[in-house]
Amino acid sequence: MIEPHENNFPYRRIQNCNIMILITCLLILAFSIFKKDTTPLLERLKNINWRDQVAETRNSIRKYSRIAGRKACEPLLKLWYVLDDPETSTWDKALIYAAIFYTVSPRSIIPAAAYRLLGLLDEGFAVLFVIKKVQNRITPAVESRVKAALDRWFGEEQTVNDVVSVS
Repeated sequence: MIEPHENNFPYRRIQNCNIMILITCLLILAFSIFKKDTTPLLERLKNINWRDQVAETRNSIRKYSRIAGRKACEPLLKLWYVLDDPETSTWDKALIYAAIFYTVSPRSIIPAAAYRLLGLLDEGFAVLFVIKKVQNRITPAVESRVKAALDRWFGEEQTVNDVVSVS
């Protein structure tokens, strides 16, 4: 378990996270970014039951949403719904799992506390990289499920037209 400093993040630890699975997924993400062979790492994940990771990832996104807000959670939820799909390949699941946990984790290669905006860019880059890799799996059905989840968590999103028509 990762034990972040209390002041760095809203939760005390990433619960129930199998560290070896997470480290392997993070390595797969890094190797993929640098176009290196991920085959030996994927072999370590071939017999993983992803159900526990999927459930823990959803809980982490929900906790993160309380601080980050609707817009920051939207791409993470898109990735989560692709992760939850049984048809998603192990490689895609590893990338998604790594990007989500890297984003919601208190640990970062470039800490935001020290480097401000630059410290947020590495998480953003990881999410964008993975979304680009799995974009063909982000269907209108996934988009609809994401919107419904965000509406449950944050209330329905109002548009400028909604506000103007009320006035």
